[in-house]
Amino acid sequence: MNIEVIGGGSLGLLFAAGAAAGGASVALYTRKEEQALRIAREGIEVRSAEDRPPLRIPAGAIAALSIERHAERTKTGEDTWVVLALKQKDLNEELIDRLKADLGAKDRLFCLQNGVGHIERLRRALPNHDIYAAITTEGARRSDANSVLRAGQGATLFGLPGTASVFSPQKEAAEKKLIDLFAAAGLTLSASNEIETVMYRKLMINAVINPLTAIWKIENGALLASRHRIETMRGIFEEIGHVYALAGISFEAGWWEDLIGVCRATSRNRSSMLEDVTHGRSTEARWICGGIVDLARGFKAEAPLNRMLLELIEGMKE
Repeated sequence: MNIEVIGGGSLGLLFAAGAAAGGASVALYTRKEEQALRIAREGIEVRSAEDRPPLRIPAGAIAALSIERHAERTKTGEDTWVVLALKQKDLNEELIDRLKADLGAKDRLFCLQNGVGHIERLRRALPNHDIYAAITTEGARRSDANSVLRAGQGATLFGLPGTASVFSPQKEAAEKKLIDLFAAAGLTLSASNEIETVMYRKLMINAVINPLTAIWKIENGALLASRHRIETMRGIFEEIGHVYALAGISFEAGWWEDLIGVCRATSRNRSSMLEDVTHGRSTEARWICGGIVDLARGFKAEAPLNRMLLELIEGMKE
């Protein structure tokens, strides 16, 4: 099996290393040439927060190239999965045009982006390809250009959103091969026929945790440190529930306890949005808080709390 990973961040390194450990032919495409050269020269190391030996992928086991060289790729005649392991803000028109020009007829996309809107954009550009949404709870943090800390062992659900569940032996076989490949490296993948529900649950969690931790500059667990913070979380949660009800999207009252559980389970984590604002980078707020705002507007409604969060985060940029 061929695995192409686009993005050299924490998840890109983790999935590229896992695919190589599982025996796939792997190509990793990075934004900077320097990172690709480092990986080609030294390989990738995945360390665990637990007392376990690291996973080391030696030099040469992965073809590491800058994204500008994507058209040069060579692959076997087997199935190819293209893992988009970059933030939605980096899934720009230039990259989409590159995919349109370079993808093979049977290539499948595996999209690890937060927020909403990206699947629809990719489908418009690539109508003849299977475009899978993937939701992961893997806790990974890049510590160097070619090393990543797997801070928490999670799981990844993937599926084809917005399509009728029609049995296809070819797709099912390809999905199973992908699951077995990553299982060999200790990464848990599962195919889901309800990926849209999973996506919108994850959107809710991100829309509450990420902007508040970025604005207050706190770790995830600190959201539960005071009544004022919890009440703010509750207000955003209920607004999202109202918007989902308008849109006919499943929303369960039990998701509130799920949200609290995520804060506790990731209590020492710094959200990606907090990391972005700390380092002066643009954020994914447009596709997270803004995704809720756009969804409400589609039904001639407003989401004032989410709109305010979006404007506060966007206002941090110079």
